[in-house]
Amino acid sequence: MELKNIYSAKISEYVEKSMFLSRRLFETYNSIAKRVIGSELKGINVDLGAGNGSFSMVCKEFGIESYNFDYKDIDLEKDRVPVEENSVDFVTMNAVIEHISDPSNVLSESYRMLKTNGLIFIRTPNWKMDYKNFYNDPTHVKPYSPETIRNILTLFGFDALFIEPGLVKKSRFWWKLPNFLKWRVASLIKGGTKSIIAVGRKY
Repeated sequence: MELKNIYSAKISEYVEKSMFLSRRLFETYNSIAKRVIGSELKGINVDLGAGNGSFSMVCKEFGIESYNFDYKDIDLEKDRVPVEENSVDFVTMNAVIEHISDPSNVLSESYRMLKTNGLIFIRTPNWKMDYKNFYNDPTHVKPYSPETIRNILTLFGFDALFIEPGLVKKSRFWWKLPNFLKWRVASLIKGGTKSIIAVGRKY
């Protein structure tokens, strides 16, 4: 069995903790959406690299239709996602893109599926802050920095609306801090801070 399949099977085991974490992540994404586009998340979601599907379960709790795909379903590096073009309101990739050697297909497919003004949410380790630990996960193959994420979103046709530390469930005060200060504070806080949350919009 390939390493990615072993990893996927491992994280696909349902645990209550994953629902708790997915709710916190959804609420964070929702808060970001209200900030960058002025409205809450709604409509149709596609969650790529979905693990046990807990993020989709949380979306459904909020009345959002959500479809999830993991390595057992499709190869994100080469397969077409079985979703119609221009039909999705937001795509999510939570700790996924760093496991993909070439993100060209998954980003092109995300763009194809999204409606005009649809959003893509990417959460990934920040190489600048976590380079000592990045390759401790044997399935990590491609590191990203905030600049890399911004450039790759732009390259694939997205407007990069939001590139900030991957902290979840922070107050509105946090989002108002200057960017340089946010990265500094994130580097000093333990737990889940050595990552990036990026949001792109299809235009």
